[in-house]
Amino acid sequence: MFEDEKERLNRIFNEDSFTIEHVGSTAVKGLSAKPIIDIVVGINSFDELNKYKQELSNYYTIKENVDTNEMLLIKENENETFFLIHVLLITGTRYQNMIKFKNILINNKSILKEYETLKQKLAQEFSSDRKMYTKSKNEFIENILKNNKNTNI
Repeated sequence: MFEDEKERLNRIFNEDSFTIEHVGSTAVKGLSAKPIIDIVVGINSFDELNKYKQELSNYYTIKENVDTNEMLLIKENENETFFLIHVLLITGTRYQNMIKFKNILINNKSILKEYETLKQKLAQEFSSDRKMYTKSKNEFIENILKNNKNTNI
């Protein structure tokens, strides 16, 4: 599914070369995950993205967050979400951290297991509070990133 969506994004962005990476739990073999595929698109500036907004809106719900320099593209129907596409500055910390955390999980099975256990616990604890689930999960991620500063992306 990621490859098909990446191809769609490449067709939309045919003039510019943006990086398109599979991130999140579905990108890590052996990690349990919700059936939502996270993608990160790395761009050089949001100005170059403006020319694509109309076409993107044909496929995605667009949410922009000026505070975090992020555009979120959501592909969903009335019953479920299929893709969350984070459009971020390629030089930004958030973009770098998403790639780095995925690579840490791929290369460190003990961290992967610890993260998976935490996710399962939080899913039960915050089954009706998505924001608290995400916040609690992010605390773990920030700790791992802080303790693995020298990990290359």
